[in-house]
Amino acid sequence: MLVAIDQQKDVDQLVDQTVKLAKLTNAKIWIMHVTEADPDDFLAREAGPQFVYDKRAKERKEEAVTIKKWADKIGEEHNLEVEGLLIEGSVTKSIRKLVDECQIDLVVAGHRKKSLVYGLFTSNKKKDLIDDLKIPLLAVPLV
Repeated sequence: MLVAIDQQKDVDQLVDQTVKLAKLTNAKIWIMHVTEADPDDFLAREAGPQFVYDKRAKERKEEAVTIKKWADKIGEEHNLEVEGLLIEGSVTKSIRKLVDECQIDLVVAGHRKKSLVYGLFTSNKKKDLIDDLKIPLLAVPLV
């Protein structure tokens, strides 16, 4: 089972639902956060000040440590196999790649209610994900 974490405040709700299901099936849990990738080309990197890249690197390192701590804590508390991952890139592509590589059977993601107008003018990552995946997606309502 893959838990896709977008914001730290949603971790408990998403993990609680995933742990319930994982205990029933003795499944492994992957906790994943996807972060924006750095520009690949040298010119794009040279255009910005170094402190911006240093700050981003520090934040990523801290995020990776936090995700690992969550995974270790959840694994110990619930006697489950849990792995934490911080991945750079597109959310939909990263989830799809991990699902294929790790033979994941279920993706758990949070869902917040948005207005129809909001949905018309923004990309809908969950819809894209549902269209791309060939496995179930559990959308957990976030409060």
